[in-house]
Amino acid sequence: MKKRQLALSLGTIVGGTFLYQASAEASASTVQVKARDTLWSLSTKYHTTVEALKSVNKLSSNTIHIGQTLSIPSVSTSQPSNKEEKPSAPATGSTYKVQSGDTLWKVATRFNMNVEELKRLNALSSNIIYINQTLKVNGSNSASTPTTSKPAETPSKDANGTYKVQRGDSLSKIASTFHMSVSELKQINGLTSNTIYVNQQLKVSKSSQTTTPTTKPSTSTPSTSNGTLNVSQMISDAKRYIGVPYKWGGTTPSGFDCSGFIYYVMKQQISTTRYTTAGYWSVSTPVSNPQPGDLVFFNTYSSGPTHMGIYLGNRQFIHAGSSTGVTIASLDNSYWSKRYLGAKRFSK
Repeated sequence: MKKRQLALSLGTIVGGTFLYQASAEASASTVQVKARDTLWSLSTKYHTTVEALKSVNKLSSNTIHIGQTLSIPSVSTSQPSNKEEKPSAPATGSTYKVQSGDTLWKVATRFNMNVEELKRLNALSSNIIYINQTLKVNGSNSASTPTTSKPAETPSKDANGTYKVQRGDSLSKIASTFHMSVSELKQINGLTSNTIYVNQQLKVSKSSQTTTPTTKPSTSTPSTSNGTLNVSQMISDAKRYIGVPYKWGGTTPSGFDCSGFIYYVMKQQISTTRYTTAGYWSVSTPVSNPQPGDLVFFNTYSSGPTHMGIYLGNRQFIHAGSSTGVTIASLDNSYWSKRYLGAKRFSK
């Protein structure tokens, strides 16, 4: 009888311990949203994906709120093994299976493509991809077979000492190519701003300045889309990074926050200060009718400007969103239209 009672007591202890552990595991499967948390940051922290988080929590959008309780997918279904598998190109060289942690930008970079090419090749309408999804790729795997890019041909001037502006050119780029300063290039071409246009003919030899311009340049700088930047290049540069993930304080293609993205894109053309969103707001000039290249500002989580992007035209803007990474959005979107503060023009 005593043995039976002892067995029952031990069973109770073991059962209680099991229930305690089960309870602890259950509590560890939820998390309470804190300030600055996003689905992307939580998915990274808990080794899962944004889609998995949305699925188990029945979320229809990427919006979460401080204090909200979210369920975390079980480790067995979402956490990758400790041994990191290095993705490699399949034998056919034309498809790739998405791995945990992949983004369109990472896959495109791996196969020497850009995000737009990858989306077009796979008929994707958004930047969302899924683990084990098969994507068509047309480049070589840069992780296993690094390639040395062929240097671009050095632009040349014609017999008259002039150069035709190409897409992506800027005054600083042209001046550097022909061993001049921007001031010299502007002076011999009678330019009063840094704006240039595709197919514009520029003098790139000091000796080609044989006559004095008959029209005296205006002493006032003409209005341009952003004051000092080549807008076409600025927008082209910005679109190259569609799909790059959001990273608080990030200023490189490994991750951007909204103002860090603006800083990096502008830095490709000019030497500029790393401003915060509020800083860009304070140093820029308000415009009532935004033009491509202008900056658009929003109030998202506190008073004043807290988010920004680059206006593309047609009510579209490109920005680094906390839940989307670098993407294109519309000012008419219900979320952004309610938070829109206005547009401003940045000048160096």
